[in-house]
Amino acid sequence: MEPGTINTIVAGLLAWITAHSGYPMPDQTPVIALVPHAQVAKLACDEDCPALGVYPDDNVIYIDDALQIETNVCARSVLLHELVHYLQDKNGQFLNVAPVLRSRLREHEAYGIQQVWLKENGRTVAFGPNFYLGAFMGPTC
Repeated sequence: MEPGTINTIVAGLLAWITAHSGYPMPDQTPVIALVPHAQVAKLACDEDCPALGVYPDDNVIYIDDALQIETNVCARSVLLHELVHYLQDKNGQFLNVAPVLRSRLREHEAYGIQQVWLKENGRTVAFGPNFYLGAFMGPTC
């Protein structure tokens, strides 16, 4: 994918997230690294797992390079989900709670925002902690 294309997609998703979440537009945007699934899984789970994207608390979001972010609404929603985590970190969201609860709150918010975006884009796919790759690529998306 062309760098300009991913930058345009990220800018659009960040604008949508800020309009729907109350998070301000960040001064800088994260680097989006399209990498093999094994790298995403290693970063997300430290072993093979169905993760499609991960934001490991730096300035890089890793997305499974098999996803068609340019053309697939559901694939793009994975990037949106990770961008929510990026904004959560940049805004210090949920820092006042215990780490276990923080993780749950972060995911709850990111999945909720992702669901709204999918609904606005004509999709009704259940995303959540038990979500797996087979369902993602199923007929509902």
